[in-house]
Amino acid sequence: MSGLEIDDAERAILARIRAAKIRLRFDQVVVALTGGLKAASVDFIPDHETVIFTLTAPIQLPNRTQAVLEGWVRDGAFGDERREAVHGNDVRMRRVRGVSAGAPRLIGFVHNPDADAGLILDLAERGLLGGD
Repeated sequence: MSGLEIDDAERAILARIRAAKIRLRFDQVVVALTGGLKAASVDFIPDHETVIFTLTAPIQLPNRTQAVLEGWVRDGAFGDERREAVHGNDVRMRRVRGVSAGAPRLIGFVHNPDADAGLILDLAERGLLGGD
């Protein structure tokens, strides 16, 4: 994601999240981290899979946080789901299998600490798999 380039699937997922009254963050640090991670990780995510991650804001060490998340994706070091604090931010990462060929390979959501990261992941997964 260079800038805020998003495709139709991501737009639909964002609409689901907004409908659930969850506020996401889109500041400069968020856009840079999400875009950098997406660009660096896309070759490591197989076809018909999408990796979704959530990250609490504020992001204190964006470059270091991005490097850790890139490592998880590159090495497959998170299985189907992982939850861990990374440089002071709560991170959840989930692998979704069986997505359509045109689905994004990686989608990230940065939110305030009071948001329900599990709900964000569930809404995104349902959106990717075509569930209601």
